[in-house]
Amino acid sequence: MCPPTTRLMITGPGNVELISENLPPLGPTDVYAQAVVSGISHGTEMAWVRGSAAALHRSWLPEQRLFTSEPGRDYPVAPGYETIARVTAVGSAARDRIAVGDLVALDRPHATGHVVRIDTAEAGRLPAGIDPERAVFFILTRVALGGVHDANIHIGDTAVIVGLGTVGLIAGQLAHLAGARRVIGIDRYPIRLEAAESLGMTAMHTDTEADVAHLVRKLTGPAGADVAIEASGSYAGLHEAIRCVRVGATVSTVASYHGDQGGLRLGEEYHRNRITLVSSMTVNGCPQRTHPAWDLPRLSATARQLVTDGHVRVDGLITHRIPFADAHTAYGLIDTRPEETIKVVLTYDH
Repeated sequence: MCPPTTRLMITGPGNVELISENLPPLGPTDVYAQAVVSGISHGTEMAWVRGSAAALHRSWLPEQRLFTSEPGRDYPVAPGYETIARVTAVGSAARDRIAVGDLVALDRPHATGHVVRIDTAEAGRLPAGIDPERAVFFILTRVALGGVHDANIHIGDTAVIVGLGTVGLIAGQLAHLAGARRVIGIDRYPIRLEAAESLGMTAMHTDTEADVAHLVRKLTGPAGADVAIEASGSYAGLHEAIRCVRVGATVSTVASYHGDQGGLRLGEEYHRNRITLVSSMTVNGCPQRTHPAWDLPRLSATARQLVTDGHVRVDGLITHRIPFADAHTAYGLIDTRPEETIKVVLTYDH
């Protein structure tokens, strides 16, 4: 019998609650794992907290792959998909495949404990000796990797990264690994610009008076950058990414866009410069564009290896570690003081 779990639930706009519930009995091919650390996805999860997530206001038809004007899903929502957990119980038919004490990376919501199938646990088992706080970046590294693949970066390119949260900072490193000669990172928060500089990017601050596209061209020459990756999740950020690149360039988006926002004007540079806009989505039923050469398991495995080997540096990106019991504080921090944050994680004391 698995112990009860405490699950984090968003029960309405601005409402973050912890709810206790019983887990199903442990089956012979099941594994029980207790959470060690879980990462908050600042874009996706804050959209649920703020009530701006598209799925709240419109209905998704999976077979037709369309949003319709019918009402969307309702609260409560169990957020999160970046969990590192330790195996504490194994079903009778799975004991030769995983051991008590093993750490596993799980695409599961924030909760103190999880019951998963052995296939899931085995696929997420971490290499021996890796720090859980590094492994918590595996999934977002996969997101960034998909975005860099979709951007189609070539050796010698200049790449612009708009938005230097966790995904943007990782995407900038991957852009260098893909062959970019120069990577320009754009954000408005000094803590993120400093992180970008430490990771080998040219940091550029955005403010209300600066024309980012002109500043980029001072570095690249009048044509502009060869490619951009938009990771801010704002329409204004997407518009600036479009303005920063040359004629015929590609802008790859790795962020989710929520609510009604201003700032994106497709009748201007996007139209005049024949920009290719690419949505980088590797989940929700969307195979990678180079499938079957690259699929989700290969992207995930590659992302894990890049972090494990240190080719993608994540040390220092965690700015706040907040106990799971105080999760509401974490969301409040991200909402009201984003300038202090890069990656906020929840920690679990069992």
